[in-house]
Amino acid sequence: MSGLRTAALAALLTIAAAGPAAAGKLTEAAPEAMRAYADQAGYIVASIPVCGGDAKEADYFRNLVRDNLRELGADDDDIGFLDHYMAEAAATAEPKKRECGDEGAVPVTSKLFSHRAAIEKALKAQ
Repeated sequence: MSGLRTAALAALLTIAAAGPAAAGKLTEAAPEAMRAYADQAGYIVASIPVCGGDAKEADYFRNLVRDNLRELGADDDDIGFLDHYMAEAAATAEPKKRECGDEGAVPVTSKLFSHRAAIEKALKAQ
């Protein structure tokens, strides 16, 4: 019985590790830009505690990032893609303290908005 549970758990973990299966409207239109957006958002999430922020601030930021994509028409699959890769990026990011001030934060944030602009451009091209 224990071997069966282990095999089932291993199968579930393999499926979960593969990432989101469904692609939403934004992810279909601009998969690379969506991934870059999620990765950059994850980096920013990881920088929040480095810069003195707390879990509430990180949650607030995650919601802002989601809402930003919803303004472009993101559906639940897009948000699932974002959440998955944002969490993955946050877990591996190594933000630097020097990025906490305006001089460091502006370029980091600008990258996020450039990825959003690429998503918007791809949507308009369809």
